[in-house]
Amino acid sequence: MKFPAQSILVIRMSGIGDVLWTTPLLTNLRLAYPDAHIAYVVRSASAFVLENNPDIDEIIRFEDESLRYQLGFLRRLRKRRFDLSIDLICSPATAIHSVVSGARVRIGFDFRLREKLYTHRLSARDANHGHEVEFNLFVLGCMDIPERSRALVWRISYEERARAADDWRALALPDDTPVVALIPTGGFPSKKWPLSHWQRLVQDSRLQHVHFLVFCGNQNERRDAEAIAGVSSRVSVEPKGTLRSSAALMDRCAAAVGNDSGPTHIASALQKPVVVFYGPSNPKSQGPWSDHATVLSIDDVENRCCRRLDCPDPVCMTEISPLRTADALLRALTAGEDAGSRADTDGAQ
Repeated sequence: MKFPAQSILVIRMSGIGDVLWTTPLLTNLRLAYPDAHIAYVVRSASAFVLENNPDIDEIIRFEDESLRYQLGFLRRLRKRRFDLSIDLICSPATAIHSVVSGARVRIGFDFRLREKLYTHRLSARDANHGHEVEFNLFVLGCMDIPERSRALVWRISYEERARAADDWRALALPDDTPVVALIPTGGFPSKKWPLSHWQRLVQDSRLQHVHFLVFCGNQNERRDAEAIAGVSSRVSVEPKGTLRSSAALMDRCAAAVGNDSGPTHIASALQKPVVVFYGPSNPKSQGPWSDHATVLSIDDVENRCCRRLDCPDPVCMTEISPLRTADALLRALTAGEDAGSRADTDGAQ
């Protein structure tokens, strides 16, 4: 092992999907450092992604952007005296966190002047050859750690499963027919499939054997969810709760259809067959990390999509038809049933 360490600090202050995509790196770190104390600095809004993760010992939440809070945070971090830090985003703030942590070995990427704050600098250009998961795993080479896992990690607790079972019964969701998770949420309007398309999807006659469960976050998203449920008796809306409780419910679903958003990436981590809409964002680097995913984009997306998150006319999303989506969902459900049948057969042998 190149860097002996009893305490390791991982830093990634980003969104839900970004943090989830670091979990394969955490698995490999744990395998290489089974006795080390592994801590993770993360924004509070994304910290729930790491709850119940067996590969880390401590979640250090960054809670406030105010100068007063940041100075206090740095003082507290300075007292920890980590042996090794890994900065996966390398912003000016996280570069300072890496130095203040006291780590003698500081691994980061060669982004502008802040690269000088790391003792071991990696080429961002060499690392950025594919998906964000692969970008994170690039760190392993510097540490002489073999890559033994590439799987996302999301652990559902016993309590979360019990609550999901109660919610499932309260919603009167069927156990003998497929329930599909619908995820119309998203941080930017240009990354959202139109509400009218969701309504047409659940009304597709070929999906009469399917029940749908719509997931939502804020009040506007709940209004959209209720509008989707309003066009079909086979659509339910999840009860209010946390994203962790949503994930436990999602784990009971047969498949998922969603925008490029954190909850959809959670569905991928749960190994659900997913159908995902991609317009402004690039699925090569930010797509679902799963062998059970279908990415839907318009034809000639590279030339027709402006890639703007504030696009006033996102044809890259509006021209993905409900008919095409229904086709993809039917294939995903069939593939999921085939996989389940193979698993049952293997288990019986």
